[in-house]
Amino acid sequence: METAIINQGYVAVLQLQGLFFIGNILLLWMMFRGVTNANLYGVNTFGKVMHSVISLCVVAFNAGTYGNVTSSVNNWAYALAESGEELTGGLQQFVDSVGATGYVAASLIPSDPLGIVFYVAILIGLIGGMWTAPEPKET
Repeated sequence: METAIINQGYVAVLQLQGLFFIGNILLLWMMFRGVTNANLYGVNTFGKVMHSVISLCVVAFNAGTYGNVTSSVNNWAYALAESGEELTGGLQQFVDSVGATGYVAASLIPSDPLGIVFYVAILIGLIGGMWTAPEPKET
């Protein structure tokens, strides 16, 4: 019975975070579209600064959602392991593969090196792409 309550709660949390993830992907797409437009039509310094600030916010929102998902999966697995109930084969495999050793809080800094490289690459693409864009073309 406790396992069912744990699973139900964490599935609801992950569904909500999935909606945030979809929104974050749309925000990232809009920011990269801004870089494309800046390189096609040019952009002034104010636009570059505003884009850089918003890019930092969007990447922080994405990293926060990523951190929430990874901590939720870890905490879900740890709650199942600590439930004291005998877990089915699939649940036991889930707990073993996550390897949770305790509850963790979400962080803006990804817990895995690949996640860090991913978000740094996005920041370089967004901010570097914007600051290398030409000035607006004279008409």
